[in-house]
Amino acid sequence: MLFDFPEIPQTTKARVRGLAERGRLPQSILLTGGSEKLREKCALDLAGAVVCDNKNNGAPCGRCPACKKLKAGSHPDVIPVRPEKDRKNVSVAAVRELVLDRLYVAPNEAPDKVYIFYTAGELSPLIQNTLLKTIEEPPPYVMFLLLSEQRDTLLTTVISRVTEFTLGDVLSAERKNKAEEIAGIALGVAKALARGSEYDLMVSTAPLTKNRALMKKTAEKLILYLRDAAAYGQSEPLGGSDEAAVMLHAAFTLPQLYSLKDTLEQLASFAAANANENLLQTLFSSRLFEAKQIKDRSETAGR
Repeated sequence: MLFDFPEIPQTTKARVRGLAERGRLPQSILLTGGSEKLREKCALDLAGAVVCDNKNNGAPCGRCPACKKLKAGSHPDVIPVRPEKDRKNVSVAAVRELVLDRLYVAPNEAPDKVYIFYTAGELSPLIQNTLLKTIEEPPPYVMFLLLSEQRDTLLTTVISRVTEFTLGDVLSAERKNKAEEIAGIALGVAKALARGSEYDLMVSTAPLTKNRALMKKTAEKLILYLRDAAAYGQSEPLGGSDEAAVMLHAAFTLPQLYSLKDTLEQLASFAAANANENLLQTLFSSRLFEAKQIKDRSETAGR
């Protein structure tokens, strides 16, 4: 049976199996939640439902030549889209070569072919936008499978063009540890900003060196802290740190908080656009220090 894994919600299993039995699986599917290994297993399950020569109620048989090739990773009509060797993310050139340039080439053996984006959540905004029309209206013999731990790592325009199947809780121990790391760094940066210490700011942002993804997540967490500071006493904290909200609220005026938020939003967009890592870390520190200097000048002028 399709999706025969105990951790998958029953509602998801029922949806997928019902669509497969009727031959109505969507052409563009987003798999979110669960572990990375579970998402990959489910993607191969769906690919099997497409290429299998001997389906049983829409599920792959696991025994035919097509299923054996799929299991061996050698089926010509199941195309994995992964980052190239020594790269963190899939490049635009790889997407063009593997997908766009061959999109209208007929399948080799199966009735349909399947593209599996194993790290869809890490695709750059440029690539996601490039794929929009293709995902929305693929050729009739093409299926797209996008795998991502969380849906919000994808553009809303992409999410609106796919059918999402949630595979379970995404808060794995690894992700919880990562979330705690991000919150800790963001709190350190918030303290440095509140104190107005250039040295502390440099130290607190040091872990972000050569790590665009961590920088983006830290900037996004800081944006929540700044929003909490701006709305302090009026609503529950969105960032999960009352300490950060209190410090920033006391240290900055409302216009200054909004100015810092704008700076961080720009920095997060630079990180998402794959800016040079070393330059980005320098920019992160310098832009925040500039905001701190604006604060200092405004306080001096008010004396």
